[in-house]
Amino acid sequence: MDFQLDIIRAIQSIRFGFLDKLMEILTQIGDQFVFMGVVLVIYWFFNKKVAFKLVFSFAFSAVANELIKSVVKIERPFKEDPTLGVGEETSGYSFPSGHAQNTAVISTVLYKEYGKKNNWLKWVLLGAMIIVPLTRVYLGQHYPTDVLAGLALGILAALGLSKLVDLMGDNEHRVGLYMIPFLLLAITILYIIGVDYHHFKNVYVALGALAGFMGGYAIDKMMINNQFKPTGIKVLYRVLIGLIGVVICYVGLSVLFDLISVDNPILDAIRYAIICLYGTCGSAYLFKKLKV
Repeated sequence: MDFQLDIIRAIQSIRFGFLDKLMEILTQIGDQFVFMGVVLVIYWFFNKKVAFKLVFSFAFSAVANELIKSVVKIERPFKEDPTLGVGEETSGYSFPSGHAQNTAVISTVLYKEYGKKNNWLKWVLLGAMIIVPLTRVYLGQHYPTDVLAGLALGILAALGLSKLVDLMGDNEHRVGLYMIPFLLLAITILYIIGVDYHHFKNVYVALGALAGFMGGYAIDKMMINNQFKPTGIKVLYRVLIGLIGVVICYVGLSVLFDLISVDNPILDAIRYAIICLYGTCGSAYLFKKLKV
């Protein structure tokens, strides 16, 4: 790893205060909260099946990422050389980069669906796939091989899993419903065998979120089916109704569950499942009732 540490040091040789802060901001493009925002915007305003592809690809990609990390167990660069750490330290193992992988999944799916017809979007997505990996190396959170592997895995996951969704035809919601018992079983097994919480937290979150999304997506498609596309001030109303509900779910459940048990993986899975339920069928029901 010495030559990779030298690469990080070379990149950090241009460090100064403003650039550090900028890199800390830009690295959040690959965060799960940015992903959730992208999915909600697409689900609420553009195409629900594209949102389905994103969640389907992202969740399985995230699980694969954590499983690989737990097997390979490579420590992060700032663990090898504490002087390389910039900003808040990321927990867990280093290989492959989750931020780079997340960005690759989002960029690949959106490029396939919209990038070929929107030249500006193509360059935005390409820029994200360059900037996020660079920030991870600059901040000393990942080695160059980590981000390259993350990009490759994210692209492969997005291509393969989005193709799988295409093969489902108009039955993707039924496939999603069939998956829920297996997702719940996986969560239960992980909890019973007692895997390390900090290394597998994202797996619980991904499985819980996927179960909630699949259930909510199916309920929306079969029972609500609101196809209304808002215009004018109704766009703002929809954004406010949707976001306020998501924030209430996230903050309210975080406070409540912390009172019950801190760092509880089952409660993490339940929290994200409920957030995804609201983001899909819950918000769709309110949009339809309020005609926004």
